[in-house]
Amino acid sequence: MLVLITVITITQFIFLYFLCQVFYTRFHRCPGFCVQALLILFWRICRLQKGPEDVPASTALFVLLLLLSLFLDLVSTRLGLPDVRAFEILLIVIIANASILVLTAVLLQLLGYVQRVLQTLSALLGASILITLLAMPVLFGLQTRMDNPGGWGTMLLLLELWHLVITAHILRRALSVSWLLGLMLATGYKLLGYQVVGLFVTTAS
Repeated sequence: MLVLITVITITQFIFLYFLCQVFYTRFHRCPGFCVQALLILFWRICRLQKGPEDVPASTALFVLLLLLSLFLDLVSTRLGLPDVRAFEILLIVIIANASILVLTAVLLQLLGYVQRVLQTLSALLGASILITLLAMPVLFGLQTRMDNPGGWGTMLLLLELWHLVITAHILRRALSVSWLLGLMLATGYKLLGYQVVGLFVTTAS
């Protein structure tokens, strides 16, 4: 099982890399758009070594990250909620992502940082993509051990906490606020996502 999950993870990263490479070839004139550099950048953001200010302010990059994020969220949500209908999963993903992106843009506008919107949203999406890629093999493992999640459940919880810290880090840098406020906002984002999921899961049941 461990070998299978390792293969799945590596395959996902290879697929992501070549998809980004194709997009890069199409939009190679976008300033700062380099696949390898972006992967390293988002990984360093996940390790709290870089911030949203280091992400290229590129509309093409934002669109790519948004499409990738939506696709991966659809797959991961399907794995996590196998009993929910496909259309409802689509609504969950669209509403959850739109809510977070719009809320972030509004906060930046209110605080006078409208010039940071593209970079901040791209940073949030890029970090989310990496965490989702890491979470998908764990979700696959949970599917085989639904009766006794064990270590898989612990790994998923750790990834959720890591994502929470990354989101707080991005928000505090983008909004120029304290760690505490960034963490509170990130927690609010998580709760909002759970509320959206709970709305549709409750309706379905």
